Amino acid sequence: MAFNIRIDKISETETDVRYRFFDTAHPSEVGELRLDKVTEVIEMTQQSREAFFNRAAAKIARHFWDGSLPESTSWAS
Repeated sequence: MAFNIRIDKISETETDVRYRFFDTAHPSEVGELRLDKVTEVIEMTQQSREAFFNRAAAKIARHFWDGSLPESTSWAS
């Protein structure tokens, strides 16, 4: 199954960052996630499909570990 997850930053503080995400094939199924910059825990704060969240969270984790949190990114397979 192919995915094209769009991920857009909602807000960022010194301690956390929040993103909105959705699969472009299902634009009405929008979820939100929060990355705690201190603990590095990522949680889904607005429910969506677990498959969409897992991919969005993995992409944001990679960006965080690389030292950048972009305004917008995507995950495609």
